[in-house]
Amino acid sequence: MAARIVKTGYALAFLCIIAGIVYFFAANWPEMGREAKVGISIGVMAAFYIASAALLGRHRFLGRWMLIGGVLAFGIALALLGQIYNSHADSYWLFLAWLVPTAVLAPLTKERLLSVIALGLLQLACWFYYFPSAYRIEWTEWSSFGLLLLFAAINGVLIGVSRTPLVAHLAYIAMHGWLLAVGVTGFSYGRDAWWPYVYAVLLAGLLYYFLVIAKQRSYVLLTSLFAGLFLLIQYIRLLADHFETWLLLIGLMAAAAVLYGGIVLLRRTGLFSAETKAGRRFLAAFQAIVTLAASALATASLLGLYLLWAESWSPYVLFFISIFGFVVPASLGWRWNAAVRYTLLAVGYGLGLTMAWEVSRAALFIYAIGLAIGLVRSSDSGVRRLTTVALTLYLGIGLDSVVDDGRMVLLALAFVNGGLYAYGRWSGAPPLTPLVLAFGALGIATSVDVFAADGLYVALNIAMLAALAFFLFRGRRLERKVASVYFVLYLVLKYYELAWNLLHKSVSLLAAGVVLFVWTVWLEKRNGFTWTGGVHWSRRVLLFVLAVVVAQFSFLGYTVWQKERLLQYGDVVKLEIEPLDPRSLLQGDYIGLRYDISTIPSLDGNGRVQVGLRKGEDGVHRLAGVYAVNGEKRAGYAPQPGDVIITGTFHGPQVVYGIESYFVPEKTGEKWRESARFAYVRVSKNGDALLEAISAK
Repeated sequence: MAARIVKTGYALAFLCIIAGIVYFFAANWPEMGREAKVGISIGVMAAFYIASAALLGRHRFLGRWMLIGGVLAFGIALALLGQIYNSHADSYWLFLAWLVPTAVLAPLTKERLLSVIALGLLQLACWFYYFPSAYRIEWTEWSSFGLLLLFAAINGVLIGVSRTPLVAHLAYIAMHGWLLAVGVTGFSYGRDAWWPYVYAVLLAGLLYYFLVIAKQRSYVLLTSLFAGLFLLIQYIRLLADHFETWLLLIGLMAAAAVLYGGIVLLRRTGLFSAETKAGRRFLAAFQAIVTLAASALATASLLGLYLLWAESWSPYVLFFISIFGFVVPASLGWRWNAAVRYTLLAVGYGLGLTMAWEVSRAALFIYAIGLAIGLVRSSDSGVRRLTTVALTLYLGIGLDSVVDDGRMVLLALAFVNGGLYAYGRWSGAPPLTPLVLAFGALGIATSVDVFAADGLYVALNIAMLAALAFFLFRGRRLERKVASVYFVLYLVLKYYELAWNLLHKSVSLLAAGVVLFVWTVWLEKRNGFTWTGGVHWSRRVLLFVLAVVVAQFSFLGYTVWQKERLLQYGDVVKLEIEPLDPRSLLQGDYIGLRYDISTIPSLDGNGRVQVGLRKGEDGVHRLAGVYAVNGEKRAGYAPQPGDVIITGTFHGPQVVYGIESYFVPEKTGEKWRESARFAYVRVSKNGDALLEAISAK
């Protein structure tokens, strides 16, 4: 127990310190100059790597976290350079530059978490390339299709070459995520006419391969999940185009087919045997996927038929049909097939929820009491999970109509689910569902963006932190995992709240991290732990790791040198701007800028473009013409003395110059957005641009 508490303490201290560093730099403190920010960020990275080198040989657990801290600190330093020199907010270049050394260090150090981080950075780089946050790109149909398919193919390759099962499974999820994105974006491009058939064949082929040939249960589950999502998306798309009786009846038949097919798979394959613990988990997961897919199709179809056939019917009709037509039979049919039983329950609960706002509160509370009694008496884990979620939703709707303060409703739901969890733990089989729901309700109640920052807000935050601390330090393995996820979500929620500024949050988190670290060191020494099994790399691996770390520092140094030279020697141009006001998670608040040179109608295709700027009588530089496209000079524009050539990347008529973001101190974005009308940009001899300042004149 003590060893587990020590490990948890170190992990929490690490998370608090990293979050504090991110918050500190995202605050963009105006009193701190460029040199100080760069020096601190590089110093933090150096401190993590030095600590890692000192600890890996004798304290493997802490040494690993310090190594991961160094990798994360490199990304924070990259983001800070983007903030200091006003590079793209959340640029794909940031995540790509962060990805390269992380992907190299992961196999060298054999650190699984680094592999997971590298895979996440890859997805972020792909996402922000296709969906940039600081500007908008109108992709053509085939460029969009090719990019998304390329992202999916990259993840497909990673599945085959990955030596870590977790990374391979995450890459498989990412691959299908991008393939689904191909279909969703295809709605606007016209690919929905043929792509669904291609993806359906691919899903069928993968399902057959993993079922019959490879016999890998985990991939069968994931493929089934994405097949269900694909089917639901296509059904919703068809309903949007053809909301008619025949299609709704087909939806019901499709739900029955999904349910029947799932049952056949369970009976005819040996992949989901309930004889082992792992087999029971896979069986429960597969039943959940079949239930979700079939119940979603059936609920949408039944609700549609109700709207078409019974426009004048009372909402009580559908509400009582949901209870006595689905919930009661499923509750009594304890000998039925589990997938059938769960699907009927899910359909009944879903239909009832659609009418819950229309029926009386008394009916809702009576129904909630009945669900609570059935929940306590049921011995089926799947029924308990579904009923717990349904009870929470029905009770929340009922309380919301009689209690004015939404926080009290959430607090009541947290207490109810906490009581259910305590009862389950006392009875010897604690279900995680009420714990997840209790933390979720309490976490939402701590949001100052939704509720007032008063005494109750402070009390709820203290309660949330106390509950998290209890389960992190005293909980069982799965309880600690749930609490860890909610702790990270809580930190992210506090990042976006307005009651505290980021600088205060940073100081608080750094102080909490230091206190936790000191306390954990004391606890470790008090219990006399000796951490054996340190990491002992070969000389070759050590040299490679050292080379990667040196390359990281060199890259940061070169980037600073390049930007400073541009600030010192670049030509100054004044451009008109149209500002916006978003936020970057790593880099803080920024003003998104759009220029009159951001759109050049004569451009087509994509590539690099050089644009001539000419100073007008009012001192503002405007488009004089296109000088060259992809290295070839364009006719019609002859540079004159005083013209400045600026280089950008174009996608159709949209041009990106790398000066579309201007980072500002926290909570000052609105002021800048309202007053700023001009941007002052430094342009080098080769056309590279750096945004120096924005101003009202």
